[in-house]
Amino acid sequence: MEKVYQKSSKDVLKHYETSEEGLKQEAIADRQKKYGLNELEQSEKRSALEILWHNINNIIVYLLGAAVILSLFMGEWVEAAAVFAALLIAVLTGFFVELKAQGSVESLQKMIFTTTKVIRDGETQEIDSKDLVPGDIIVLEEGDAISADGRLITSSNFAVIESALTGESEPVDKDAQEIFEEEQSIGDRLNMVFSGTAVARGNAKAVVTGTGMKTEVGQISSLIDKKTAKDSPLEKELHKLGKVLIVLALVAAILVIVVGLINGQDMAHILHIAIILAIAAIPEALPAVSTITLSRGMRIMSEHKALVKSLSAVETLGSTTVIASDKTGTLTENQMTVERIRLAENRKLEVSGRGYDPIGDLTENGDKVSVTLTEILNGGQDDDALGQFIIHGLLASNAQLRLADDQSDDSDRKEYQIIGDPTEGSLVVLAAKNDLDYTTLSENGWKRLAEIPFSSEHKYMAVLAETPYGKRIVVKGAPDVLITNFIPKHKQDYWLDQNESLASEGMRVLAVASLKVDEKTDLAETFENNFDQFMGDFVIDGLAGIMDPPRDDVKDSVAETQNAGIAVKMITGDHPKTASVIAEQIGIKNHENTMTGQEIDKLVDQAGFAQKVRETAVFARVSPENKLQIVKSLQAEGNVVAMTGDGVNDAPALNGADIGVAMGIRGTEVAKETAAMILTDDKFSTIVSAVEIGRNIFANIKKYVMFLFSCNMIEILAVLLTIIFSLPMPLQALHILYLNLVIDIAPAMSLAFEEADEDIMSQPPRRASGGLVNKAFLARIIISGAIIALASFIIFRHAYAREASLEYAQTATFTFMALAQLLQIFNVRNPKGFGLNASFFKNKVLVLSLILSLGLQMAAIYLPFMNAILGTHPLTGATWGYMAIGLLVTTVFVYLANTLLRRYLKED
Repeated sequence: MEKVYQKSSKDVLKHYETSEEGLKQEAIADRQKKYGLNELEQSEKRSALEILWHNINNIIVYLLGAAVILSLFMGEWVEAAAVFAALLIAVLTGFFVELKAQGSVESLQKMIFTTTKVIRDGETQEIDSKDLVPGDIIVLEEGDAISADGRLITSSNFAVIESALTGESEPVDKDAQEIFEEEQSIGDRLNMVFSGTAVARGNAKAVVTGTGMKTEVGQISSLIDKKTAKDSPLEKELHKLGKVLIVLALVAAILVIVVGLINGQDMAHILHIAIILAIAAIPEALPAVSTITLSRGMRIMSEHKALVKSLSAVETLGSTTVIASDKTGTLTENQMTVERIRLAENRKLEVSGRGYDPIGDLTENGDKVSVTLTEILNGGQDDDALGQFIIHGLLASNAQLRLADDQSDDSDRKEYQIIGDPTEGSLVVLAAKNDLDYTTLSENGWKRLAEIPFSSEHKYMAVLAETPYGKRIVVKGAPDVLITNFIPKHKQDYWLDQNESLASEGMRVLAVASLKVDEKTDLAETFENNFDQFMGDFVIDGLAGIMDPPRDDVKDSVAETQNAGIAVKMITGDHPKTASVIAEQIGIKNHENTMTGQEIDKLVDQAGFAQKVRETAVFARVSPENKLQIVKSLQAEGNVVAMTGDGVNDAPALNGADIGVAMGIRGTEVAKETAAMILTDDKFSTIVSAVEIGRNIFANIKKYVMFLFSCNMIEILAVLLTIIFSLPMPLQALHILYLNLVIDIAPAMSLAFEEADEDIMSQPPRRASGGLVNKAFLARIIISGAIIALASFIIFRHAYAREASLEYAQTATFTFMALAQLLQIFNVRNPKGFGLNASFFKNKVLVLSLILSLGLQMAAIYLPFMNAILGTHPLTGATWGYMAIGLLVTTVFVYLANTLLRRYLKED
């Protein structure tokens, strides 16, 4: 069948072999078998084995495995057991952390049980929404969630909130009588309803035309790439680092073999040394430290209301260069709010307050004003233009203000919701800010007698009301309609100018007008059946400038984000003018540069599209495909893109971005299913906190990677020097493993607890070339490693030359290396200076880890059973004396070398 919105409701009923009486019960089972359940396909959850394999499939883990095999081959059972223990810690830590994260997300994403009213066998009944089938007749009323796509067959004052699907923040008026000859976009199909939306007002019936994956929501869901997630910047860096490790281990082993053969050493001895060097080249603690650092970041983000699905996603935000954010519900409250009031005599008022929260002030020329019933009743209604406007707006609104679900009267921070039309709700909230509601009006003499519902044809609604000052007709609706049809012509220009002024600010404008009417017996009948006779004599009470306001935290968060060198781009289905005004209010740079979905469709395959996307700050009236095209264009230019959103229409872009961020409270299930991170408080500021946490995580990862690699470099170069000078091994294999797995691991892990630099959010994002492995990083590792390795070699040669035993010289070298590596922490933890400052004592974990490592090294030297295992000897005071001098000189030289490197080598 052709597109159903191009057909009459009668034709659609015929096509689906149904009627307004609904389907016969016996037809339901066949249709469910044919069409399936009314559910979206869920992406497959990773099994426990897949998560385990993800943690095993790591080049460093492979190298650790190779080290285990080599140690077993050489008969070094203790060495093999130690390395295997490190391997297990690395793999299982990541496994359990990711398994727990997936469990948390699954519990958050459980589908809420929903029901739908349908007509079957001529009777209205309530069924589980998943049991809907094409041909069902659904009954829709104010506040209902719509669970399937359908063609309207009847409608009365019917409007639907479609923001989750289209990004439009305003309700869309629907009409069952509409038939379209030409193709229409989703937002313009006014005779259709769609799954995932909600009824704002009125009532209707519709024949179901699409369920499950055949709905518009399902079609958008099918755009989502369900392939394996992309590697994060950190994972890419660790892969690169793994390759460097392999090369380093091979080069070291080859050098040992070549030098050994030249010096005529035994091949078995040479191979043993080569294996020791290969083990020394592998930072066995790196996988465990990386996992613990990222899992700690995951926990911190969770405490900051950001639920992360995988360890790698924790770091990705820290590398973000662009945040592409949905507007409605992410940057804004998704709560229509009166912000401006225009009255006669050029009176202009501002209204403060947060969304539907009935707390706020009215100010005029900077002075606070208020409305009370006592003043109105004492002075006469006509003497209070502001009170008249607010009360009449309330009288002509059907929306209801309530505490949100699961809220109680004694909650610390109350959350409110509007049942009904959000635009009408803004007038109800305005009244509530002045302690006015329907009950209060009714108790004081205001009462609605009759109503003419809003219609998209007339663009107004009217009520006949009893007031303390007699009967009145109140009309609320589109300003151009009320101004040109309801008031005398000589008063129109003023109000048209006021309307244009508010509209130019990107606001939706509502007009409220009233008319005092005579007390005649047939007034109600005349009102309902001959309303036109009243038109022309009304008075405009005022205009309301209504907007979905920015969230409280957004402006400061956007400023902080842009100050951090991260571009913020708004992507919305809303009107370009409205979007641009919001962008200006929250401080997005270049907010005046806008681009529509139609323009994207024309330019996407042309040269210059990427530049246009780069320069544009606000994308409006865009489709889900457009959002994904924008994200891909930004990524093609080397950007790391974070996409935020809450609607079904955001899902493809959330999936395509480097990290998708979904709103946990207002977000749709499709959005939360797709995203890599879920904000449990829906705040944009939480993203900024996550960026800061991610940046600090990368900075700390860089610190401990530099620490571990410089320690490995010390061991490798010290061994090579002794081989070159034909000396015995300065260390035993167990000494290297003890250094790598016992001495170094606690201080390395403690670097994960380093606080962020004060200026971390004033720095630009790291460039694509600014990863872990770059020339500055390698220079610092090689030079610091070489200095300490040379000092270690001197210590060994001095101890061995004094005719001490080889084991004693090895113990001295082993101890010197351990202490030099612990002191290396201070040259690593502060990349801009020496790290022994006040901030050192703030990291209590680091202080304790250094004490622990020092104690473990002393145990290795002075405990007899450790002497037996490690082949160590207690050291004399004289040895401690010259080692202390060597440690002081070495640490100073490393600090001076780093200072020179910072001056001459710009670290990427």
